[in-house]
Parts: sequence; C-alpha cells; structure tokens
Amino acid sequence: MSNIKWSYHVFQRNKKEYDVCGDGFFIGEFGERIVCVVTDGLGSGPNAHESAKLVTQTVEQYSETLSIQDMMHRCNEALRMQRGAVASILYIDSTQQQLHYCGVGNISCYLIHENNVSYPKPHYGYLAGKRINPFVETFSFTKGDRCFLHSDGIEVNDVKQLVDCTTWQALRQDDTEQYLTYKDDDLTYVMLNL
Repeated sequence: MSNIKWSYHVFQRNKKEYDVCGDGFFIGEFGERIVCVVTDGLGSGPNAHESAKLVTQTVEQYSETLSIQDMMHRCNEALRMQRGAVASILYIDSTQQQLHYCGVGNISCYLIHENNVSYPKPHYGYLAGKRINPFVETFSFTKGDRCFLHSDGIEVNDVKQLVDCTTWQALRQDDTEQYLTYKDDDLTYVMLNL
C-alpha cells in the first residue's frame, strides 16, 4: 500500500455511432507506486478500441517492474501491425514524492500544485511499432496536488479553472458543461487527487 491517500475519478464516453470506446485507461497501485495511463486508439470503433486495449493491458502487465519509459517502448512494440495509439503514462512514487510523466501523442496532462498548472510535454507522434524516443519529465508533488489527463475528445475551456476546488468538485461529479467542450469523438478524462 502507498503511504499517501489518493483517489481518482474517470469519465468515458464512446463516439455516438460505435458500441465500443476507442479510448482506454488503467490506474493501479503497486506498493509505493501508482501508475496511470490514458490512451486513444487512432480513429474510432473496434480497431481503435483494440489498440487502446493493447496499451492498457501492456501497462498493467509491466506496472510493477518497468520504468515508464520502458513501458512506453513495450506499448509501442505491442502495437506493431496494429492501427496505433497515443498514450500518456504517469508513475507516482509516493516514497520520493515524485511524479514521472511520459507521453507520446496528443493526450493532454495538467499537474495542479496550489495555484499553478504545469504542462508536461509529450513526444510527437504515435505508437505503432516504429522507432520512438520518448522522454520522461519528473516533478515533485505534495499532499493535495492533482492531475487531470484527457483524450482529444474534449477541450478544457479555461485551464486556470482547474486550480479551483469548486471546478474540481464539479468535474468529479461529471458536471462539465461550463468547464469542458465535447467533440464528436471518443472521450476520456481521468482525475487524480494526491
């Protein structure tokens, strides 16, 4: 068990014309590490769903043993000969109070500390078995910090609003109308409270 008390909330919705979601997520706690991935299979429908599923299954399989950079490489290999996907992985080390981020493609990530919002930068491109060189950014965190990740099915109307506790509570209750704009696409957002 981690030595920090943490919680999360997830909202996910399929693109209207499909029965499956082309996005995926996985969140797990492994001793002193918390691992979270949000992924978006390229396109929509069953092929996108399958690609997203391969990413989440790979991260779940290797969460206890590999660095997030190595997990990203494993995800890339898993998607060889598949449609492809984009993904962002967070690895939270509760012992060191550090948050490590690695992203490939357009999954957005916001880290909220007090009244400041940080934007980790993803590696350009997508996962499909081609050579990638993802980099890892490391941030310190303190109790009360928050993370917000989302696929490109939504836009945050005003990122500065994420620091407000009222906004955060509304989003946790899926009351999103004034804070998020939904596109005609699969969509996922994940909120982490540390």
